[in-house]
Amino acid sequence: MPDTALSVYPALFTFAVAAIALLASPGPATLALAASGAAYGMRRSTRFFVGITLGLVIAMALVATGLYVVLHSFPVLATALTVISVVYILWLAYRIGTAPPIRDEQSVFTPGWGAGFVLGVANVKAYAAFAALLGSFTLGTTAAWEQATKALICLLVCVVFDFLWLYAGSRMRKLFIHPTWNRRLNVSFAILMIATVAWSFTLTQ
Repeated sequence: MPDTALSVYPALFTFAVAAIALLASPGPATLALAASGAAYGMRRSTRFFVGITLGLVIAMALVATGLYVVLHSFPVLATALTVISVVYILWLAYRIGTAPPIRDEQSVFTPGWGAGFVLGVANVKAYAAFAALLGSFTLGTTAAWEQATKALICLLVCVVFDFLWLYAGSRMRKLFIHPTWNRRLNVSFAILMIATVAWSFTLTQ
């Protein structure tokens, strides 16, 4: 039994490293969090962060239970869901890219938990990453514990590193208070969000 437990540790470490590489790397959600932090600040972006986390939990559950594969066995439905997710991410990128410097706290559009939830559920990169992590790695434990352990590690990675992206964006905001630089920062984040959506589709091929 001790030998079995010891053999699990290298597998856990490898899985954790792979999870960080796939889930913490730039993507629509992470860049949207950084952009929200830069455009609206840490406090105003908290609900957006919570929404994205909840959406990613749903996405992970769809992959873990096989429902994601079932949905994509119907080409028309899969295409419709893909179009909806892409259009939504493009809309969110547009709102971030055109966000003005905050002067009137009540009138500025701020992505809430609903916007974050939809972004988390519609995140193409997340589905590809969850499918690779949950389906390609073996930890050497019982089936029930293995899936639960991998899901917990993925969730922890998403929460910790998404928060770090949000925090990094909020710190960046202090460097770009000037309206001109604020505009350039927001537009740059929006372009990067669109680029990562296009890149995400290469992961699913």
